[in-house]
Amino acid sequence: MKPIRPFELLIAWRYLGAQRKSLFVSLISVFSMLGVAIGTMALLLVLSAINGFEGEVTKQMMGKDAHFEAMKYHMEAVDGWDSLRAAILEDEDVTFAAPFVVTKVGISSRHVNDGVVLYGIVDSLSRDVLDLPKQVKWGEYSLDSMWAPGGVKRPAVVLGVQLADRLRATIGDPVVLQTFATPEAMGIESALPRMVQCSVSGIFESGMYEYDASIVYVDLGVAQRLLGMGGGVSGIQGKVKDPWHAEVVAARVGKKLGHPFYTMDWKARNKNLIKWMSIEKLLFGGVITLIIVVAAFNIISSLIMLVLEKTREIGILRAMGVPSRSVMKVFVMVGGFIGLIGSVLGCAAGVGFCLAQMKWGFIKLPPDVYMVSVFPIKVLWQDVAAVFVVANLICLLATIPPAVKASRMDPVGAIRHE
Repeated sequence: MKPIRPFELLIAWRYLGAQRKSLFVSLISVFSMLGVAIGTMALLLVLSAINGFEGEVTKQMMGKDAHFEAMKYHMEAVDGWDSLRAAILEDEDVTFAAPFVVTKVGISSRHVNDGVVLYGIVDSLSRDVLDLPKQVKWGEYSLDSMWAPGGVKRPAVVLGVQLADRLRATIGDPVVLQTFATPEAMGIESALPRMVQCSVSGIFESGMYEYDASIVYVDLGVAQRLLGMGGGVSGIQGKVKDPWHAEVVAARVGKKLGHPFYTMDWKARNKNLIKWMSIEKLLFGGVITLIIVVAAFNIISSLIMLVLEKTREIGILRAMGVPSRSVMKVFVMVGGFIGLIGSVLGCAAGVGFCLAQMKWGFIKLPPDVYMVSVFPIKVLWQDVAAVFVVANLICLLATIPPAVKASRMDPVGAIRHE
């Protein structure tokens, strides 16, 4: 393709400025430019907001969950967990590992009965794998036995804030954990549900409602006695150097351990939520892009009006020997200028707003509803580049119909046009 001639660029720029003589055409062009700018800015804001919320959600998921877990199929108990933990730590990308027990149990306070997910962990090991100590907002993070009224020492339990609210339990209150009897064990005296009375030592808030409403942490030994597991555990939780590559490390560890062990990383456990966030970004991005498309239709209208206004001039250019392709390029460039100016203004405004929110956080959110108190924003420069390219591409495509119409004009008929 031949390079654009200087006179084509000059004519396009003059035509763009000449629109000021026609108020109607000028207004359409201004509105087109503003539409592109608003659409570009809105698209950047939406993508940055989704990126911000994704970052907060994944941060919370990685904080609550271990980066990966190694367990036996069918949730069979793992005996001799020390050797299993040592084998997992041999991987160069695994930084910490800790045993855990997980099961569903019943929980009762003075006022309410409920069902929860019980985690039994080793305090000294799990504090390097989980962010639980940082999430305890009331009381203290302690799984050691604590003194209860009457001089009785009871196992400590840490509850989620939503669960504590539902149980109407506060620090120091007693709660009872009990196992569920299986249908096969019904009627057998030795299979009656086991119970253990604990005291609430701390209440955590992770920011994830599902976690805060359904999870209870106790010492590993308490969970083992409650379930009658002896020295067995459910598996080993691991933490890796780079959590975004946890699936690679987990797969490598699982291959090393072999059957009957398998591994599951934090992405696999939350795959539905992660998949939905990806779809949400694509969906909202597509909807907001419609604003730019509407602005592109205004560009078409503006160029068609300009072609009608410049019909005689187009005829003169064609009569002087200017090829039709050059005429088409002139009007493509006029529309391209409108899209370029609008997209530059929109990107500048969008990025400026995002950076201001990231620095000063002037948009607040109710922390009791959302997991953060400030509206999260995260600008990805690849998103900025993609939005800029897409906006200009849509605008250039919109210039093609009026540009083709101008290039196909008959020189004689155009000169005679009144």
